[in-house]
Amino acid sequence: MMKKKLFVISITALLFMGVTYSVNGYHELIKTWEGVAHEHCGHDASTPSAIGTLELSINESGDLEPYQAFVLTIVVKNFTEAIGDPYYGRIMIGVPGVAADAVVMDNHLFSLPLGSPRFSRRRSVDSYGSYNTSGSSNKFTLLAPGVAGTFDLMGLALAGVNQSGDFAAPVNDAEMNITYIEETISITVVGTPPGTGDSIPGFITLVLLSSIGVTVLAVVLTVRRKKRIVD
Repeated sequence: MMKKKLFVISITALLFMGVTYSVNGYHELIKTWEGVAHEHCGHDASTPSAIGTLELSINESGDLEPYQAFVLTIVVKNFTEAIGDPYYGRIMIGVPGVAADAVVMDNHLFSLPLGSPRFSRRRSVDSYGSYNTSGSSNKFTLLAPGVAGTFDLMGLALAGVNQSGDFAAPVNDAEMNITYIEETISITVVGTPPGTGDSIPGFITLVLLSSIGVTVLAVVLTVRRKKRIVD
């Protein structure tokens, strides 16, 4: 009975890891990015910023290897629409998930390490509508696609999404338009994916084994606790 329980819990943990590992998870109410056609999440429409721009850069020079981890930095400039009412100088920046037909990006091929954020909410722009920081709130850790090729990775900055503070309810419930800036950076991947063949890539193996280990330990501790109660 115990072996069966361990097997079921282990399989559940593996399935959970598979669901949460990809960048295609819940994206702060942006499951699929449609650009100007985005009319979801209680918003009437989406409008590109008139003069706002994004600067995207990564911490690696040259080409990446399949599944190689890297850090994407997003710098926002001149997002003047976000300065005043109704956005109160607050924006959200990050990496969208799946592209609609009219959007050109390959974000669905990039993955997120567990626990890594995909969006940074409630960032405050300066008097010029710009946002940059020496901290980590505009930096996102990603894994390169597992196949060779050149890919377009998109970053976003949005005003009117998941705001907070005294104006949280008016912003989230007023069906306000989203004003946004989007930009892509070209990522080139070369080489052969690790673990090609019958084996599992090393980084996935490490994550799966860690999950199984934690799960087994939890079951063992639970069994011991029940045994002490019975005794």
